[in-house]
Amino acid sequence: MDAAPPNSDLANKPWALINLPPFPAVAARILQLLLQENASVKDLSALVEMDIAFSTEILTLANSALFAFRSEITSILQASVLLGFERLKAIALTVGLRSYVRNFLTPGLLGCWRHSLACALISEQIGPACLVEREQAYVAGLVHDIGRLALATIEPVAYKKLMAEAEEKSIDILAREEDLFGVDHPEAGKWLAEQWNLPKLFADVAALHHSEPAPGEPDMVGVVRVACRLADCIGFPAVCSHRPAELHEILRALPRSAASRLNLDHEQLAAMVETKIKSVE
Repeated sequence: MDAAPPNSDLANKPWALINLPPFPAVAARILQLLLQENASVKDLSALVEMDIAFSTEILTLANSALFAFRSEITSILQASVLLGFERLKAIALTVGLRSYVRNFLTPGLLGCWRHSLACALISEQIGPACLVEREQAYVAGLVHDIGRLALATIEPVAYKKLMAEAEEKSIDILAREEDLFGVDHPEAGKWLAEQWNLPKLFADVAALHHSEPAPGEPDMVGVVRVACRLADCIGFPAVCSHRPAELHEILRALPRSAASRLNLDHEQLAAMVETKIKSVE
């Protein structure tokens, strides 16, 4: 009997994409439910409560300084009602990605995770000024670098060496990723977002956050692109730069009307991000 032909789609993929670790199953199921228009609070609560460890993590995070809700949340049902689907989606994705990082990333690469979380928090801050919904901005910032996180899980030693090389001298990181993995992290991130069935908007953010601004691209891409540079500026880079841009220089990339609505202070922004990241580490 002849062997079944190989999956042609996978056969044409760079080897790194074929070997990416899967997203935590319960987080993936929760996200799928949250993306359904007819999803109910009851359905969501039932699904989350099936996994005690995951539901405990969600409640812990919901009560942390990261989300700073004004009263204690003691059940998933209460979280669903008080926080709403969009905020709960952000929490579920944060818990899922944190589990992903804990399971696969080595300690020397945790700066990549801190950068992603910093970008999420900053995107949440600047999103409304750009007429972008706050929770969506948070999620977009959180997933913008999932490709980098994923590549670093496949070959942590090689990726750590790549980061050290980038910190010592000026190199094209995306080109070096292509050499090492057959794919750069924006392309890997886009593929992962599509595999996880995240909305196209988040796949676009992952794919385009290192690209030059282009006419017609989603406003969310511009928000995350700026947030990513601001995270570098205030001390949360994925890869350290010899001269990160100044805050006022970065904000020039925003529409003038949006920049005028923001009142960002370097030290205050850095302190807020540091406090919130520490609350979940």
